[in-house]
Amino acid sequence: MSEFSTNAKNNANICFLVSVTNPELKFILLDKEPVILGRTKQTGIVDQRLSKNQMKFEADYSMGRVLVEQLGCNMSAVNEESMIKGEKRLLCHGDTVSLLFNSEYTYRLDFVSPPNYGVESGKRPITLSDQHILSKKPRTGLSEKWETRDGTLLVYNSLNLVHKNKIAAFDMDGTIIVTQSGKVFPIDDKDWKIYCPEVTKTIRKLSDDGYKIVIFTNQGGIGNKKVNEKLFKEKIENIIGMIKTPVQVFVATHNDIYRKPAPGMWNVLVSDYNGGLTIDMHTSFFCGDAAGRPVRIGSSSSKQIKKDHSCCDRLFAMNIGLKFYTPEEYFWKVNAEKFKLPTFNPNDIMANINFTDPPSKLFSSNRKEMIIMVGCPGSGKSYFASNKLGRHGHTKIISRDVLGSYQKCLNEAQQYLKRNDISVVIDNTNPDVKSRKRFIDLAKSMNVSVRVFLMNTPIEHAKHNNKFRELTHESHQKVSDIVINTYFSKFEEPSESEGIDEIVKINFVPHFKDPKHEALYKMYLL
Repeated sequence: MSEFSTNAKNNANICFLVSVTNPELKFILLDKEPVILGRTKQTGIVDQRLSKNQMKFEADYSMGRVLVEQLGCNMSAVNEESMIKGEKRLLCHGDTVSLLFNSEYTYRLDFVSPPNYGVESGKRPITLSDQHILSKKPRTGLSEKWETRDGTLLVYNSLNLVHKNKIAAFDMDGTIIVTQSGKVFPIDDKDWKIYCPEVTKTIRKLSDDGYKIVIFTNQGGIGNKKVNEKLFKEKIENIIGMIKTPVQVFVATHNDIYRKPAPGMWNVLVSDYNGGLTIDMHTSFFCGDAAGRPVRIGSSSSKQIKKDHSCCDRLFAMNIGLKFYTPEEYFWKVNAEKFKLPTFNPNDIMANINFTDPPSKLFSSNRKEMIIMVGCPGSGKSYFASNKLGRHGHTKIISRDVLGSYQKCLNEAQQYLKRNDISVVIDNTNPDVKSRKRFIDLAKSMNVSVRVFLMNTPIEHAKHNNKFRELTHESHQKVSDIVINTYFSKFEEPSESEGIDEIVKINFVPHFKDPKHEALYKMYLL
């Protein structure tokens, strides 16, 4: 060893690349001074598969890390995980790098008196990111491999996981695994088997070809306590042990922004769980079995196959802009099958909406009046009442949600209508003749005219609005689909024969202050 190298042993800010097969062969990496290794006299390697400029290394002593970049055409490896041309990684003390994938040209990163930067030898390397990401405090999880985000999203990172620009993403149940028992739902945490032999072969090849393997799975059973979280985590680790390839797993446990088809799991992968690397959307893809396929005959047999339980995997891929495959299409290479999307398409609604609000003359009258709103939750009824009708100083909005009963609404409406300068808006759902009659009778007894403002919002559009509201306004009281279904089951079209002086139909017009909210609104959320 040279005199400089010998003296360096006493310097805590010197690191080496040490050959695993020949520990006497070492390369010094000085702070911020790039070193390129390959098929050169310096390494003594003559293998023609190796480029002369195969890998570039640059140490950062302040961070206790080494940035490595793949330059050559043939794959190299970091901690036995393949790396392709153009990819970059950050290495820490104890990590290994192979100039060629599956070769003996392997070196260990060795800081002399390795600095304590909170990363222990043997743990997976922190992957390339911006400086602000490197300076973040490590996220704390439930264990070495598991993390919990926002209390509802579970994230698993295999040891030696390497972040990459290309993502091969899969659903889990019905795609990576199926039940051993043959039942639709597993009878316990051990009731599973790999979907087919092609799964493990394909996934390993994808990893070798420069893809990061990611699983996105909805597991609401964990959130409602029907599935044991600890046993489920063990199941995930056993599945990945069977695949024998580093995998990143995102598990949505509640009905929130992380549950497919909502884009939350993908968004958090992009923002926080891919080391700051930009994802190649053209080569990345998502594969899942919830694809909206009807009853069909199997391609390899004459057996009838049940229709898909939902379309959420296909919609998830559409929402985030990834190519989509069913397991049969991807693993078995069968032709694309017929499928049916939901009848409600938020993009069609947005394209056909007239964003011009109704004429302002409709919102108020020169005379005292009672306005009865008619619309289900999610129809935009309360927003319209507050922002279009309630802005007039001589109008009072009365809501059962606030007062608690119809009788209190009637009493308050009567008190305000006794005043010469006050009109009232009844902001209840008022779906049928009976619910409207009590207010119409009050108005007629006081010689006050009645107008009905009918929200012209179909049921699926209302459910979409309701879901969007849940995802973007956490403080808003959740409304179940049962409530919306009940409204439409009771609905009776308002008629002037009820004693109504005028019926005004109002189309739903969304308003967005946040561009991210507008983008979310245009996605399939149901």
